[in-house]
Amino acid sequence: DEIKNGMKGEEEAQVDYEAQMAAAQQLHDELVAKKVSLESAIAKMSEERSLEIEDMEENHKLLQDEVDYKKSITPDCDWIIRAFEGRAKARASEMNGLVGAKEFLVGKSSLIETSKTATFDDSALSKVRFLGLRR
Repeated sequence: DEIKNGMKGEEEAQVDYEAQMAAAQQLHDELVAKKVSLESAIAKMSEERSLEIEDMEENHKLLQDEVDYKKSITPDCDWIIRAFEGRAKARASEMNGLVGAKEFLVGKSSLIETSKTATFDDSALSKVRFLGLRR
């Protein structure tokens, strides 16, 4: 009886052991899979981070180029802004002068209209003297 109870206890212990080993193996496999998944995610995130850092550096260069360009054109833009009103007034007065000149000229007859009609004088040819010829 004692041997039967010992064997029965041994069988139960073996079944418990195998169940615990199976559970431990399953947990181990799950943890290994999780570790692989996390390592893959970390590698992917690290690669994405590297790409983002490259993009950020490129964006900083582009921003600096834009800042430098703005700095280079600022004096010209400031001059245009300051001189704009004066130049507009000068253009307006020039336009007024041209309009006034046009109005003045509209009332005058042209040089072609006022010139005398040219006539041919046959007797004038005989009065022409040439230096190299003697009479």
